[in-house]
Amino acid sequence: MKQITLAEQPWLGVGRTVKVTADGIRYRLFRASVTVAVIAVAVAFLMNILSESLIKRSIATNTRERIARMRLVYSWSAKLTNPGSPESILHDLAGSPEGSSLYREIQTHGKLSDSDIGTFHRGAVQAITYLEFFNDLDYAKRRAMIHTARGIQVFHRLRDEKGMKQFRTALSQIKSVRFITPFEDLEQFLAGVPALEDHAARVLQGRRQAIAQISRALGSRQVLEALVDAEGAFGATVRQAGFVFDETDVAPIVADQAQRLLDVIRLEKTMDSEKCRQLIAQQANVMPADVNVVMMWGYLDGARFATRYLSRMQDSGIDTSGLNVERVTELASARDETAALLDAERLTMDAGSGFMGLGDRLAWLLFVSLLVCGIGICNAMLMTVTERFTEIATLKCLGALDGFIMLMFVLESSILGVVGGVIGAILGALIGLGRMLVAFGVNFVRAIPVGDMLLGMLASVIMGMLLAAVAAVLPSYKAARLAPMEAMRIE
Repeated sequence: MKQITLAEQPWLGVGRTVKVTADGIRYRLFRASVTVAVIAVAVAFLMNILSESLIKRSIATNTRERIARMRLVYSWSAKLTNPGSPESILHDLAGSPEGSSLYREIQTHGKLSDSDIGTFHRGAVQAITYLEFFNDLDYAKRRAMIHTARGIQVFHRLRDEKGMKQFRTALSQIKSVRFITPFEDLEQFLAGVPALEDHAARVLQGRRQAIAQISRALGSRQVLEALVDAEGAFGATVRQAGFVFDETDVAPIVADQAQRLLDVIRLEKTMDSEKCRQLIAQQANVMPADVNVVMMWGYLDGARFATRYLSRMQDSGIDTSGLNVERVTELASARDETAALLDAERLTMDAGSGFMGLGDRLAWLLFVSLLVCGIGICNAMLMTVTERFTEIATLKCLGALDGFIMLMFVLESSILGVVGGVIGAILGALIGLGRMLVAFGVNFVRAIPVGDMLLGMLASVIMGMLLAAVAAVLPSYKAARLAPMEAMRIE
């Protein structure tokens, strides 16, 4: 009897497989277009959420930095007149990296050694961590654990045997709250609270002495007036008092902001002048009694009105030294910029929270969108398999293996996923960018994270391709397992 040898079934090359898949897409272009549209919509929704989240986080960081820099004159005015409290010192130190300017300033005022400031810093970080835990509790839970204690008084209460017993009893009964550290760590921290308070008291005393030195240098001047000379003698006095007042970075900004604030106060005091109020009333077509500061700043951003207003100030006998048209319009524009920053801060308060910085609501919307997209792609691929039963049977009769049939359908779905992903990523990024520009204005264009946006688009395209490939696995498996004779009988 003649022996029959079964050889390995040959596989088509990669190029040939891709060509067969591409031909299948071209012959069923309408069905492929529907699948691409489903993927594009889902990826566009994903990229829209991602782009808005990335832009919001970037704008939030940029806004907070600009606001903090814009308020330097206020923070220094407060620092040079108010020594603060032990709690504020702990907050300042806990939020300052080792070696930072505020870290060194606290060390200087407290006359602390390197080892003492290191111990104080670690204790401050622990103290603020515990205080934030208690501050995050609602009123009922907080009262059950520590009664009405606030700030450092919380640690005094916990050091007391009765207070600690109440805290541990309440914590064991409130199942929804879990303490942030083991009790051994808390007890070890509480043992070091007296030393922590001593360090804070030494810093507080040092600040009082420094402020007294500043007060003697001020004489009859207000702090704001003196800060105009932050780059000169007054800045040197501040540094001699132990404050870290950088003469190349901080001092010029504080001096400029102090002069701006004085100019703003001087302009706003012109509301007491009847002639100035009448000019604004004529411009706004209202009664002089209805004129306010907001109206004044709204008109001063125009050079023509600013010229008339300065002339009216001179007629009223108001000092205009240091003020000119350019300065006035600049102050008005700066006021608008400040208002835009405050609005941006309000709109980005929740930026960065939740999964991927999306927030809980958007994260669930994203999950539902991807689920719907996956079902849509799976349905489209099932219809594609149904329409191609005869083609599948023909390929199998010609020797195509199950693996090749499955590979062909998964590859087809992946190609459609890439095309739909690219379209969706571009569309979603443009929509997200447009929405953010409308919400925040063109003042924040420089804060747009271009690199992160491009990475987000790449991730969206990859997600679209993976989603399409995974959704095509079940239809591909059904197609691969189809018997040739069974497929031939189906019309």
